[in-house]
Amino acid sequence: MLLWFVKLVIEKTFMTKTAERTVVRSIHQKREQIATLREELEELNDYLDLTEARVRDEGKPRLTHADVKKRYGLK
Repeated sequence: MLLWFVKLVIEKTFMTKTAERTVVRSIHQKREQIATLREELEELNDYLDLTEARVRDEGKPRLTHADVKKRYGLK
């Protein structure tokens, strides 16, 4: 009975460490995936903002680079 218990404890410890490594690795991968998705989402939101601005400004006269600098007092 004691040997059976010792064997169980050893197997449980080994499996726990192995499972912990697997879970930690998986969490790290998921965090990387989330970071990548956030970057893609930011790019898509920027593109949407640009597209909406183009639609809003359709038909309006465009400003040259020099006009923008003059309007905002840039050199």
